Amino acid sequence: MGGLNATERRAQAALEHDLLACILALSGHDGVAPAERVEQAMGYYRHAAADNPVQQLLGRRLRAAVANLAERGWLDPAAPANTFRATPAGRAAIVARRRPWWQRLAALRRPVPDR
Repeated sequence: MGGLNATERRAQAALEHDLLACILALSGHDGVAPAERVEQAMGYYRHAAADNPVQQLLGRRLRAAVANLAERGWLDPAAPANTFRATPAGRAAIVARRRPWWQRLAALRRPVPDR
């Protein structure tokens, strides 16, 4: 994400989180979600992208989000073609984000050693 300002980085991170949550929500019993179905749930329609600059931008953002999630190890690179599958680390990331803010904060705090 080189060159993005802080607002764009936060927006891209939110898109990545939403994309991963969508993949998990649309996954079948085998953990695989069809790519086109996930894209449509995110508001991207491949067939409309040729004439629509908004769809083109969303497509680029989604491709960047998929690449970032795969780079982090949250998407399975061995998933069948035209599908997405979250890794256990990706599932854990979504579960962690669903916890209330105060529980996430408590998990970050480390106990102070006795002196």
